[in-house]
Parts: sequence; C-alpha cells; structure tokens
Amino acid sequence: SSVVCGASLAGVPTPRSLLAGTLGRGSAMQRVTVPPGMSTGQTIRIAAPGGQFFTATIPAGMEPGSVFIVQTPESATQPQSSWALPSEVTMGLPVDEEASQVPVIVRQLTPAPAPQAVRHAECAICFEPLCEAPCGVFLDSRKRRVSIHFFNLEAARHWLRVGNGGCPLTRQPVTDVLEVPALAADPDGWFAAVDVNGDGALSMEEAVAALKAQLPLDYEKIDAALCDRSSALWQMWDADGSGKIERQELTGGLAQYIAQAFVRTTELSAAPDMRTDKWAWYSFWDQDCSGSLEREEVVRALIKTLKLSQDQNQVRSMRDSVEAVWPIFDADGSGSIQRGEFLAEGEGLADTIVATLEHREA
Repeated sequence: SSVVCGASLAGVPTPRSLLAGTLGRGSAMQRVTVPPGMSTGQTIRIAAPGGQFFTATIPAGMEPGSVFIVQTPESATQPQSSWALPSEVTMGLPVDEEASQVPVIVRQLTPAPAPQAVRHAECAICFEPLCEAPCGVFLDSRKRRVSIHFFNLEAARHWLRVGNGGCPLTRQPVTDVLEVPALAADPDGWFAAVDVNGDGALSMEEAVAALKAQLPLDYEKIDAALCDRSSALWQMWDADGSGKIERQELTGGLAQYIAQAFVRTTELSAAPDMRTDKWAWYSFWDQDCSGSLEREEVVRALIKTLKLSQDQNQVRSMRDSVEAVWPIFDADGSGSIQRGEFLAEGEGLADTIVATLEHREA
C-alpha cells in the first residue's frame, strides 16, 4: 500500500558537505515527512516535482512526523534543475552549514504509477476533470512553481486557505496559486505559467501535462504516445533532437495536433450502484487492479460517488472523515482496504458508505 507523501520544511540537519558526499552524480535529494498513521517498514508513494512518482520503505526508527531523506534520480526533479546538490538541497531548502548530524537517507526507490487523479487528468484535491474549469498551479515564496502538476483553480485557492500549507502532491511549502490562462486567449501568459523552470522552452512532459489540464484529451492514448519514442507525437515534437520546444513551435502546430489527434471520443463509464452491487463498486474503483483500495483511492471514490467535488468544504470534510475512520476499517494495518475488509457484513466500509448514501437521500 502507499500514501502520497513529499518533502517538508520540518528540520533535520543537512550539512552540505556531508550530503554532497553521500550522493552520486545525476541524483538529487528530497525531504520526506512520515504521514499520520504510518511508521517504520510501511511503503509510501513519493511525488517528485518533475511529475514522477516513487515508492520507498519508511526506514527504521521513523514515527509519524519524523523526517528522512530520499535520493531521487535527477530527471525526477528536472523542472527545477537548481534544486540539485551541491549548490542547494532539493526543493530549495536551506542547508545548515554548522550541523553535524547526517539524516537517514533512503536510496532504494521503486518507480510507481501516478495517483488516479493525475492519471485521469483530474484535480488531486477535488477530483474534478481539470479541463472542465479554470486551473491553477501552486507557487512557493519565491513565486516559483513547486511541481509540474495542475489543480482546479477554486479547489487550489480553497486548499491554500484551509490546507496544511503544502502542495497536495509533493507536500512542498506553497504560498500562492497562479491561474493558468487559456492557450488561445493568452499564449504568452500560458507559456510563462507552464514553463516550470523558466528556461523559455518546454519539455514534452511539461507541454502534455498543461494541455491535458485544459483540453478534453484521451489521457490513456496520449500517455501511451508519450511513452513510445517512435510515435508521431515524438517525431513531430523532437524533429531537431533538442528535447525542447519553443513557444512559437508549440503554438504554431503541435498544440493543435495534440488537440485533434488525442481528442476524447468516448464518455467515461458510470460507477455501479453500491447499494445493489458492492463487489462491482469496489472493482470499478480499484482501477489499478491491485486487489485493494488505498486511502486516496477511497477518498476519490467517495467524493465522486457522493457528488461532492464542486463543494470544497465537503471535499475537505470527506478527506478528514476518511483519515479519522481509516484505522477502523483497515483492520490489518496494511494502509489499504482489502476486499474482505471492504465487504465485511455489518462492519465493513461498504455498509458504512451505503448507510451514508441512504442518510443523504432521506
């Protein structure tokens, strides 16, 4: 099981000379705070600012709130190349030159699939499709983007007011939300918002993430093309082999090609009614076919089932409720809900959700 987690400002001494000596070339660092309800030996999912996700095992001696360091491939933080050592610790966190204690560093990371919201081009806060409303990106105190991810603009602003002060995916400290203008209406403003590291050019990942956030695209088809270097998308994208695209190149043809070639042509299927088929409902939301539902999958399923995604107070309340009752239904402490735990007669999560549905309709 896994929980999306990320870096935090929670302090552990990280002297530059010692940290630099522990890292190989082509790698970077990220501070990770152990989330509530998790501890030594459990697996968590870590979101890197470059858009990649990894799983890591929480090292010995770690309790909720403890901080350790993970060593990520440099490509995972590529949108913010200035975050790599030795000049600066990943995420732009200051280095304590006087500190003498070396924090626990975890190097064994496993690439992991993105959370369901990211894979479905949804907001990771409210799970609304990104293309159906204005979107925004989180900024840090220096007005830099903290990751490659996009969010529903209203949800992001609400999160900034009532959240924990960190990006929902990377957990980086955030201080502002920048609205991303439509490409057709404001090409210059769009490009400036999408260009994560401000180098005047976009990587394929930056461009596709931004277009998926604003256009009704077939996300499975475009993700498959993104992984296939022989696809027409790559041939059109990287004709000169530079690996980057300039503003005029994107607005001059590639954006229009993507909008036409990867347009969504089918409607997403509706979830089964849990009151009549609990098993089918569980299977529908177990979209990675893992045989279990992680906490974020349950939150997403409940918000969509109860149609809460456009009410940010209800979204927040649902997240808090799931966190509060999670230990009750995750009987074995695995961090995910197995089928048996979900379907347990009278005391499983399924019966609780059905009771909630019936109460709302009463």
